[in-house]
Amino acid sequence: MSLSDFVYVVAKAVSYLTLVLVVAYIFLVSFIPVIGAFALKWELSILPEVWTLNNIKFLFEDPFVLRSLYSSLLIAGITSVLSTTVYFLVILYLFLRERSRWVSTFIEVAVLIPLMLPAILLALAIYEVYRPTFIGGTYWILVSAHLTIVSPYVFRNLFSVAKMIDMKTLIEASRSLGAGVLTTAYKVILPNIYHGLIGAMLLAFAVSFGDFEMANLLAPWQYRTVTIAIFQYFFKNAWNASAIILLVIIVSVITSFLVAYLSRKAIARYIEVVR
Repeated sequence: MSLSDFVYVVAKAVSYLTLVLVVAYIFLVSFIPVIGAFALKWELSILPEVWTLNNIKFLFEDPFVLRSLYSSLLIAGITSVLSTTVYFLVILYLFLRERSRWVSTFIEVAVLIPLMLPAILLALAIYEVYRPTFIGGTYWILVSAHLTIVSPYVFRNLFSVAKMIDMKTLIEASRSLGAGVLTTAYKVILPNIYHGLIGAMLLAFAVSFGDFEMANLLAPWQYRTVTIAIFQYFFKNAWNASAIILLVIIVSVITSFLVAYLSRKAIARYIEVVR
């Protein structure tokens, strides 16, 4: 065996080993809370010494958990719908008006800023800005914060889909046939981009649903989210907290599969349009 063949074999083995270790670590971190959700006693063994369903029953009986779940679903739902609507209109405006490249670049950089700043800094800034207004002390202040943190994901997702389906060409073809802005948006753009819209909406929902930093600082007491419930119950009963984590994992996994499915649909739609 030559030296190059030996190096190739070693590199391939290291790659497979790294992949196995990464996957094992992800499953370990993800499934320990899943197992803990059914544990009553777990100390010195690999698996729980005593199993129970009381932790799952606790999810449907504790009023604070139910209220926090309702708050998370409400806030994440509003955030996903608003963010997707706003950035769809922004992207539509960019392509309709044929703005110069620097305008698009400026908007792309602006929506990426939340990724560059610590969440606590954004939360404090939003609190100082909106506290004196009518939304201070309501769940809308948390919605406004989540609109900020989901903006990079929603915009980039929609912008990529818009480029993939060649939105500019579709708009030019529609306008050349005499269609107005509303007709173009409703009958031409939406049918080609709706998979991307739903995918962006689900992505925004997942990010908002799993947020802790913003919610911990901004959420009113009557709208404490499910991630805050996890944090609070962790110090009271770790197995109850694991049950809440299991609930969050289920929502996140379902959302991830839906986003992946819709992304494949969007790509298939693009291939169909190109053909």
